[in-house]
Amino acid sequence: MRKFVVGGFVVAGLLGVPGPAWAGVAEGHCPPPVSGYIRWDVTTEPYQADNNVDEQGNNNGVACALPGKKTFELDGVVYTIYNFIDDAGAVPR
Repeated sequence: MRKFVVGGFVVAGLLGVPGPAWAGVAEGHCPPPVSGYIRWDVTTEPYQADNNVDEQGNNNGVACALPGKKTFELDGVVYTIYNFIDDAGAVPR
């Protein structure tokens, strides 16, 4: 069973990386593209952390994901570590 952390250290379902601080984003939108965040459909496998972030936010099926520079390997598959925040415009905790 995979473990995940919800809040300011939400990442890839297994590892935590601190999230960046940002403000002034309207509800329902990810930070500007220059921030590195991308719009993320929370039904995308294999992560569960994105679902939890969205459920604690506006629960609209979308989160914002910031791909990190670090990766990890599990069973021969390399995973990118993401920082997930909800698109509701809340500052990560």
